[in-house]
Amino acid sequence: MSKAAGDGLRSSASNGAVSLGGAVALDGALDDPTAGAVLGHALAKSSEKFLVNDAAAGRGDTGVPLGGGGLDDETERVHDSRVALRRMRSNLRTFRLLVDPAWGTSLRAELAWYADRLGETRDLHVLRDRVSEAGENVVEDDELESILLIIDNSIESASAGVDDVRGGERHARLTKEILRACQDPPFTDKAERPADLVMGPLLKRTWHDVRGAARLARKKPTDDHLHKLRIRLKGLRYGAETVALVDGAPARKTARAVETLQVRLGDLHDVSVSRAWLATLADERPELAESAGHLSAFEEAAAAGIRKGWRKELKEVERRWRRWQD
Repeated sequence: MSKAAGDGLRSSASNGAVSLGGAVALDGALDDPTAGAVLGHALAKSSEKFLVNDAAAGRGDTGVPLGGGGLDDETERVHDSRVALRRMRSNLRTFRLLVDPAWGTSLRAELAWYADRLGETRDLHVLRDRVSEAGENVVEDDELESILLIIDNSIESASAGVDDVRGGERHARLTKEILRACQDPPFTDKAERPADLVMGPLLKRTWHDVRGAARLARKKPTDDHLHKLRIRLKGLRYGAETVALVDGAPARKTARAVETLQVRLGDLHDVSVSRAWLATLADERPELAESAGHLSAFEEAAAAGIRKGWRKELKEVERRWRRWQD
């Protein structure tokens, strides 16, 4: 992102508002807005969060007040950037009839591309934390140190890859389109209709996706099926949070219930990623295979604990949704 763009964005943020094609969306409830105004507000907030954090992460800048400016701050910026990308992409998918289809489809693909690049770094940091915590209990110190060094080298390589991407033309084009989403997204005629008449029905499509994934997960709760359910839940959560700008408490309560289950399933996915990495480590480094096995067993026990309660939390999501719709 250029210095001018970053300065302009920080100025908007400091004023508590973001320009949306001549309109201004302030934090808080929106009174009788169009569907475009609500979606534009949501896109602007996500775009702003991404652009500020991504620029700061790329420079190693400590100007964004996240703490002491060390590795933890850098990791948090990457995490916040990735969450903002996911929110933007999810809202563009859920409310896709409100934006130009070619623009929305293209931007969603590019958001997914960059989120995946950031995700590799994020997953490695989570892996390191999990291995470090578990290793203190089940692995000898010298072998734990060797395993953590392997992860650290992977983190360094992945971070260097993200830095290269940030300096490339594809990232520059993505930044330009995210600025457009922040300032003047190309809406369709449907976006001119009242938000309370348009956005709820559009979110029902996402609910049908959740129901389908939930049926599969209940029937066969494999890691893969639960991961797919988690992906669908993200769409419902972000969509409900956007609709909550005009539909108030019922939408917010639904979003909170979804978040509870989403976080649980996210923890389960992190365990699954950790166990897969440890299996690969055991194959590639036979001298560390025994330690990898101990760590994997520890993670398997953690997964069993995380799995408890997900069905109850899913029922709460369904209850909140029904109450909202009724």
